[in-house]
Amino acid sequence: MTARTRTTTERRPTCPQCKTRFRTRSNTAKFCNTSCRTTSHNIARRVKKIASASTSPFFYELARQAIRARTIQIYHHFDQQQLEDLYDVYASCQKMNGYGLRREHGEDPFELSHIAPVRGKTSVGLFRADNLVIAPMALNRSHGTNHYSGGASISRADLLPRFAVSKDDSVSEVVQRVIQLIGEDVVQAVVQSRKIKPSTRQKHYSWLIEHLDPANPDHAEHFKILDTASSFILEGIKRQLEGKEPVGDFRVWLGYHCDTSVLLSEWERIGNSYRPELLSALERIQFVLANTGRRFSYNFTFDAIDLRLIFDMLHGKPVHTVTSIIDAMYSKVVASPLLYCPTEALVSVAAKPLHVPLNVTESFLEDMDDDLPYVALDALYAVPASLGHDFGPVPF
Repeated sequence: MTARTRTTTERRPTCPQCKTRFRTRSNTAKFCNTSCRTTSHNIARRVKKIASASTSPFFYELARQAIRARTIQIYHHFDQQQLEDLYDVYASCQKMNGYGLRREHGEDPFELSHIAPVRGKTSVGLFRADNLVIAPMALNRSHGTNHYSGGASISRADLLPRFAVSKDDSVSEVVQRVIQLIGEDVVQAVVQSRKIKPSTRQKHYSWLIEHLDPANPDHAEHFKILDTASSFILEGIKRQLEGKEPVGDFRVWLGYHCDTSVLLSEWERIGNSYRPELLSALERIQFVLANTGRRFSYNFTFDAIDLRLIFDMLHGKPVHTVTSIIDAMYSKVVASPLLYCPTEALVSVAAKPLHVPLNVTESFLEDMDDDLPYVALDALYAVPASLGHDFGPVPF
């Protein structure tokens, strides 16, 4: 700690925080009192954190979505909870994509699909957790601007010119406009609660700029790709310079998410948070998985038609859209009891008609008091997470 120096000459500097002049004999005193000094330092830390977070992938994505919608009004009246919920969905999507490694390995990524379309004819879909579904890219791209029901949007008639964004605006400028619209206090709170940091790619890039030697022939090829290389490639170069082993297949160290596990996870999130009528149908699927042998659950995936039906339901179609999927699951298990080993509880439920429309008050568990000892209740809410594995053929 630097000791304050004293002088016999009295100074009358202006406090940078409260803008009042004060008397002091110290050569280094800047603030009139401890309170002003603490307040100024807290503001500086907040500005630094917001400036640092503004270069994070999350805030860049907020800006890109605003440019896509041609307005930052999609973030009007955002509160802390809404911004935290949005970040959680965004972060989940990044994790399911292996933080960019799915694309690096030639696999289609999962995308944030709008329920109310972002470029609708009469409205603009909001970039908000209750208007987004994490979905396979192919399903999202083929969905286009269809809107079945629900979601969150703003009428084009209500768009204000002062919030307009051009497709040619720079991402960094739009980020600052978004932060100002949402409010620095809200942004600061979310940056702190979700520990939002600058992009990993930028950190790798800065490290390589510092450690690569232009005079070294072995480094010359690296300089050619620095500006366009992905975070994964930059990390590989960094690890090479550090003498470490390269990162392997993302399935090994991040876990692998398939289309089935992702849509089941979103089914549970949307049902719990926004559409409780979806949960009774999800319970039926979880019940089958909890009350069959390992052969069924280990190889469990939805086919392309089933995935489309679930995708449409999550985008606003009624829950009975997926009734045929549940019927097929029960029929498959009951038709091969030696193969799939259904419990007595499952067999008794499968004997009941399942093709009737589902609704929020109609849960197939309600009439099963006598069968509950056979039901693996803990598994009912653990299956979507446990499906996040690479499903291969059962080795028998």
